[in-house]
Amino acid sequence: MKAQVKERFTFARALRRGTLESSVQEALAKEERSGGWALLYIRLLACFAFTLGGATASPNTRDIAVNLVFAAAYGSVLVVQWSLLRKNLQRALYRFSFFMVFADHALFASQIILYYSLSGTGNFNHAMKSPYIVLLLVPTLMTLVQFRHTLVFFSVGVLLTTLLGFFGFALLSGVPQTTSWVEYVLGNAIMLPAWLGLWLLLTLCVGALVAYTLFRSIRMVAQIGQSEGQKKELARYFSPALVDEIVTGGEALENLKKGARVNVAVLFADIRSFTALSEKLAPDSVAKMLSELRELQIQAVFDNKGMVDKFIGDAIMAVFGAPHSAGSFRTDVQNAVLCGIQMRKSLKNFNAARSAAGEEEIRIGIGIHAGEAFVGNVGGEGQLEYTTIGDVVNTASRIEHLCKKVQADFLVSEAVARSADGAFTHERIGVVKIRGKEKPMAIHRVLYD
Repeated sequence: MKAQVKERFTFARALRRGTLESSVQEALAKEERSGGWALLYIRLLACFAFTLGGATASPNTRDIAVNLVFAAAYGSVLVVQWSLLRKNLQRALYRFSFFMVFADHALFASQIILYYSLSGTGNFNHAMKSPYIVLLLVPTLMTLVQFRHTLVFFSVGVLLTTLLGFFGFALLSGVPQTTSWVEYVLGNAIMLPAWLGLWLLLTLCVGALVAYTLFRSIRMVAQIGQSEGQKKELARYFSPALVDEIVTGGEALENLKKGARVNVAVLFADIRSFTALSEKLAPDSVAKMLSELRELQIQAVFDNKGMVDKFIGDAIMAVFGAPHSAGSFRTDVQNAVLCGIQMRKSLKNFNAARSAAGEEEIRIGIGIHAGEAFVGNVGGEGQLEYTTIGDVVNTASRIEHLCKKVQADFLVSEAVARSADGAFTHERIGVVKIRGKEKPMAIHRVLYD
């Protein structure tokens, strides 16, 4: 219980200071804008009903004229609000929304006062006890859809000022008063302390209810916005299915939090002669080429149930088997190889399009190794990174670098060839000494169409 209360106070403080996450602020801004349009439609409907009712409810020409004047004035204010919403002028909308709340209060209060001044008998009790006075609560209720507590508090302040004004005028004008509840309810007299206490209590209760409901709504939208922000960030590294599992708190989320030593397959893919290539191209062409190529590579990783660990310059590092296995270590290794094959096939189509456009083709080298590694969060507070660490990572990177020496574009270690034997075609090209390894390693070339 204490944790929940602390969480609510923390959220309220962040909301007041405007220090919520950008994704949350974006979601709240979107809802506030939607609320602005919804409130405009509600006001337009009320204005139409007010105009229609004012023109037909009374045979008195003077009453009809008064109603139409009020409707025209209110309608002109709505036109301004519509224009600001259409142009999406956020700063002007923020300020104008306070004026609109004031206009809502003024519309209902002035109607009561005007009809009293035109048709009253000199007893202001008739205005104070009019059933239409309950309409003064409507503007405060309408602030629910604006997603701003400041409007709620402002509306409550205007309503209290209006009620105190009514009370003061009644007191100064010497309205008939009584101590009898029967006379108060059914007669012309009023119990001023009872009237004021009732309306003050009602106003504060309605204001508190609206504020709390709004707080709950904002927190719900914030949670949705936070979830969407997390999904957007995670989608850079994980497949959509895995993102859903992480966000909903599945096994993958636990693995993300605690970290573990697991068997994984690590893939490195690097562009050949990237420095020389980038010197020939304009910066925007390099950025465009990298973006398009990475999109294809990421898709290959996700299609084969892998995780994009990081981008290192023009290289991509992908991991298969974390934050959870696709079924078995053999399956994870097989997926890594299939991912490399898919990258090669995608590159073939990519280069065909570049050749057709008169652009230089891109060459990449791919290296894969499999074994045990630590997978989890590393780094200091506020600088955590979910990554893979271990000899398997260094070895995979160095196998990819061997592609240049042996004139190959796709190499895997003996461990990969043995773990997924029969799942793909390969040939052993020899035993090589890899930097950082005491014993030479057998390297295999992956064969594909």
